Formats: sequence, structure tokens, C-alpha cells
Amino acid sequence: MRKPDRNPGVMRRESIYPHRSVRSFPITRTRLWVALGTALLLSSVVAYLGPSLLGAHNRLSWWVLKVTGIPSHGTRGVEIFPFLGSVTAPDISFPSPRANPFRTGSFFAICFAGLIAIYRKIPLGRNFVVFLLILICAAGVVIVLNPSFYFDSAMYEQTWLRGEILVWILLPWISAFLFVLTLPNLAAGLVWSLWTEAYAIIWSAVRLAFCLGTLHYTGILFLPLLWFCFGILFDLVYVLLFYSMALHFSSKRSAGERKL
Repeated sequence: MRKPDRNPGVMRRESIYPHRSVRSFPITRTRLWVALGTALLLSSVVAYLGPSLLGAHNRLSWWVLKVTGIPSHGTRGVEIFPFLGSVTAPDISFPSPRANPFRTGSFFAICFAGLIAIYRKIPLGRNFVVFLLILICAAGVVIVLNPSFYFDSAMYEQTWLRGEILVWILLPWISAFLFVLTLPNLAAGLVWSLWTEAYAIIWSAVRLAFCLGTLHYTGILFLPLLWFCFGILFDLVYVLLFYSMALHFSSKRSAGERKL
């Protein structure tokens, strides 16, 4: 019979074994070089084809706006970065918050009440909801105290595209190290990396069209909130979603279905 330890607070080993999920990562020198090469190649291609990708992105966004019935008054050139030049963006009309203060105040009250309801019902998301309340209140204060403040669709698209093109350039490094290094199947890791990059561009165009449509109907009140929720934060969400899906499918293939 094993005798109990006289001093249970003292560890028998100087270190503990890594968690089994970490031990199962097939990280080898070959995989590391493949991940580095994939990330460098994808980011270089995105940087080189940046103007073409931004143009295709805006055309897709414009098509979504046309399908959903959001009118535009021509196009405008939007300057992104000096090494990328400018792209053509649709010019979306929107109501002035000072022209109809009752309408703007109604939108503010509805949004504020909705966020308060979420704050009360979901305790886990209260910190996030408080930050959204700060954003919507800050936008309302700017509208009330600074009547000369002006922010149109072209300026919003410029801010959006500057952030997204940086995400597209940096995303291959994140996806390559997540998928190529950790998935048991090397080819599956490469496919997931390519799919994540393509999805980032397509989904960004759809999100931008939604934000511009909201701008058309409600004005500039919700622009800070929309940029925070549907901008770079949403990029993090789908990267984590794809990584969870990739691990789920790969574990099913390697370990098989769970038997009841």
C-alpha cells in the first residue's frame, strides 16, 4: 500500500508535461518552413495585387448595395495608401442628423434601450455592452455639440479599406501558423489558410455594404458602433471560428466519430 506524502505541497518534478492538445501538434521543421513560406507568399501577393483586390472588393460591395436597393449618386475616388493609390467607391446619400432631430433621437433611444436590455439579460457581455454604450453616446454628443461635423460614405469607406487591407496582409501570417502548424494534415492546413484569406475579402465587402446601407437610412449616428462591431473585431471572430471548425474536422478524421 502506498504511503501518503508527508509534504504534499512539494512537487516531485521541476516541470509538468504539456497539455495533450499541445503535445498532439505535429510541429516539425518542415511544417515551420512551409508555414513561413505560405505566409510570406500570400502576404506578398496581397500587397502586390492590393489595388486589384480593393477594386474587386468595392465592386462586390456596390453590387450588394444595388441588389438590396440602396441608391448611389455616382462614384468617388478614395485614396488608401501611397503604395496602393486610390480606388473607386460608391457615393451613398444619407440623412443629415440636424435636418430631422426627432428621427435621429428616436434611433438613439431605440439603440440605447436595446443595449440596456442586453446589459440586463446577459451578464457575461456587460463590459462589451458598456463600451458600445460609450460609442453611441459619444456619437450623439458629437452630433449635438458640433453641428459642423461632417462624415460621408467616402470617408467611411476610406477608413474601412485602410484597416482591411492591413488585415489582409497580416492575416496570412496568423492563418498559416494556426492551420499549417497545428492541423495533422498539411494539405488541409494550406487549404484553410487560402480559404480564410479569400473569405476575409469577400465577407469584408458584404459587411461594408451593410454599414453603408445603415448609413443611408439612419445617418452617421451608428458609424462608430458599426465600425467597431463589424470591422477588425469581426475579422477576429471568423478567424477563431474557422480555426475551431478546422480542429473539429481534423480531430474527427484522425480519431474517428465518438461511439455511444
